[in-house]
Amino acid sequence: MAINEKKHENRIFANREIRSKDVRVINSEGVNLGVIPYFRALSMAEEQDLDLIMINPSVHPPVCKIGDLGKYKYELQKRQREQDRKLRENRIETKEVQLRPGIDKHDLDVKIKHIKEWLADGDKVKIVIKFRGRELANTESATFLIDSILSSVPAARLEGNSELQGNRLTATLFQGKQK
Repeated sequence: MAINEKKHENRIFANREIRSKDVRVINSEGVNLGVIPYFRALSMAEEQDLDLIMINPSVHPPVCKIGDLGKYKYELQKRQREQDRKLRENRIETKEVQLRPGIDKHDLDVKIKHIKEWLADGDKVKIVIKFRGRELANTESATFLIDSILSSVPAARLEGNSELQGNRLTATLFQGKQK
């Protein structure tokens, strides 16, 4: 039952599929013709070699438009694609950079370059510093590393606090307002 209901939810009713005695009609130029009996509206559409398309079935009487059904479906799909594209654009991604406490200066510069690019794109950056063996005894080097990244990327702000979980220190950066 629920599957059938979903099919009919997004369905576009046109021509003889419309089940209403009276309909509010909008002609092909967009002019409101008022409430007209269904069969008269259908004959008006057929005289122009166009379709009678139900646009808003939730009101009484339902709103119908005289137009080309294929063109109407295409416009709806186009509008839906545009909405989906806007939703994708507004989504913020979290990128991840993995470091070690003994990272070389040049390697750190390359990582910082990536961080700057990602923050400029509006993404968040999660910095993960992994410790091995005895490195875990000296976690101050990792906090110094995060501070040096923050100082070399002026647009970055630290989200929350950096936290040590097991053998990893994580910190999340986001695009802050520049001074």
